[in-house]
Amino acid sequence: MLSDSDEEFVEEEEEQTPAAVKKLREKLETAVKEKQEYLDGWQRARADFANFKKEEAQMMAEKEERIKADFIEALVPSLDSFEMALKHAPTEELKIVHKQLLSSLGTMGVEQFGKPGEEFNPHKHEALMQKGEGHTIETVERSGYSVGNKIIRAAQVII
Repeated sequence: MLSDSDEEFVEEEEEQTPAAVKKLREKLETAVKEKQEYLDGWQRARADFANFKKEEAQMMAEKEERIKADFIEALVPSLDSFEMALKHAPTEELKIVHKQLLSSLGTMGVEQFGKPGEEFNPHKHEALMQKGEGHTIETVERSGYSVGNKIIRAAQVII
């Protein structure tokens, strides 16, 4: 970095000696190197900040998904009780409330799965019993739930 004592201005009228020209060229070369250092540092800082913003956005998305998953895990026992009540007393009112509840959870990205007639998938279903040779779900004992790609609970089924 140039200090105040290093700064020299050569008047145009003054005779420029080879030593003075050499000294000015050295100063110019130093200034160009410093400029490149500062530019490189600024570009690195800018790239680091862009990467930080991307990582922060990804962390926030993952955090939001974990919060949803935790919320659904807390609701699963109540949902199970609700479905059990529907199996034993399938009134129209209970069906409507159940449909509204699942619709509300759907707006949060929660998906219920496990329906009779579906193909058995060991990643999404837990087989409690196998009655026949096929791999089709006959009955669902407990529904499964997922948020995005995360399975909250596998559906418990009889195939």
